[in-house]
Amino acid sequence: MLDKLTGMRAFVVVVKTGSFVAAADRLGMSPQMVARHIATLEKQLETRLLNRTTRRQSLTPAGSLYYRRCETILQAIDSADREASSTSGVLAGTLRLNAPVTFGRYVLVDFLSTFLERYPKMRIELVLTDDVINPASEDFDLVIRIGELDKKLRLAAKPLPAYRFIACAAPQYLTKYGHPEQPSDLKHHECLVFAPWSAGLTHYWPFASTEGPAEVMVNSRLAINDWGAILEAALRGTGVLIGYEKELRRLINREKLVPVLENFTIPSREMHLLYDPSRVNESRYQVFIDEMIDYLS
Repeated sequence: MLDKLTGMRAFVVVVKTGSFVAAADRLGMSPQMVARHIATLEKQLETRLLNRTTRRQSLTPAGSLYYRRCETILQAIDSADREASSTSGVLAGTLRLNAPVTFGRYVLVDFLSTFLERYPKMRIELVLTDDVINPASEDFDLVIRIGELDKKLRLAAKPLPAYRFIACAAPQYLTKYGHPEQPSDLKHHECLVFAPWSAGLTHYWPFASTEGPAEVMVNSRLAINDWGAILEAALRGTGVLIGYEKELRRLINREKLVPVLENFTIPSREMHLLYDPSRVNESRYQVFIDEMIDYLS
């Protein structure tokens, strides 16, 4: 006989994700098993919870009431588990984390690997997306976002160290084409641009110095929608790029890249950690947040 608590959790995740396939991926089980859990619940309750179509599922009136009750019950169980874990003195449990793609891939994974090594009973589920995410509705514990906060979310937000940019190029590129001395010199260089950059840094690169702003419209014959591919192109000597300072400094220290225009700055962007304020007092949240801030600093 299928476990009813697991069935309730499967039902809630199906409603939140909108499909059996997405719920199965979230829960680590097959879509067929998710469907069995839902069917078993409906049989036990003697009522239909979901209206099923070929494309999506929608709640029946009974399903809507049951969903709200299940959410309350599961939140209470999860809260009890978290409290028990926090009083044991051992950091344990799962954190569902959402972060921007480039930041997550090139910076956050390194931190998470070290974090999980220190706390073997912790489990992290990381989802990378550049979409605006509401932690409450999307069922994430913590969300990292770069840029100005969406005030409509009405969530607790903890400032993280700013997302700072620098400009770099490979040594072989600079040997061949020379070092730009002023931002305006970039008009005569190959510049690698991040095609979907919402901050307006696609072809318009805003530099500044003690003498004021020094914006430039850069020339580019290569625009890519993935910053990792841009970085690979830069390492091959294809052109100049701008990117997150913390990641680029690693490559500069290994002499794979060389900073350019160091007398100028690129305006940094705000970075925040969004979370449910009712959970932040739990030890696993506090430790994770504190250690991530320390790492980014």
